Amino acid sequence: MTLMDELKKKTEEGLKTLKETAQDIAFNVEKQAKIGKKKYLDIAKLQRTIKKLYEEIGEYVYDQFTSGRTPTMDSPFLKERISTITKLSIEIREIEEEIEEIKKTTPPKHGED
Repeated sequence: MTLMDELKKKTEEGLKTLKETAQDIAFNVEKQAKIGKKKYLDIAKLQRTIKKLYEEIGEYVYDQFTSGRTPTMDSPFLKERISTITKLSIEIREIEEEIEEIKKTTPPKHGED
């Protein structure tokens, strides 16, 4: 093999490796972006909603006690908020499971030329 053929072969191999590496990096960046969106936007939004519901429950119970009434679980106000918190908590767990699945993904295999 001549020097030029060898140089051409090495250059082609280097470019192929560079292209594959760039594809892997792009895949991982996209994967991290998906995880970040789910963690920091979707889950955080649901957690803020849950926190607000807890605050509403706390204010309601406080108002009931200061008014001389005893809050009960039969209250439609409490039932609705507790049900919503339960649903949102389930939704958070589902998103966390999606994140775990995303973490397990791997870049596509590169074909042999």
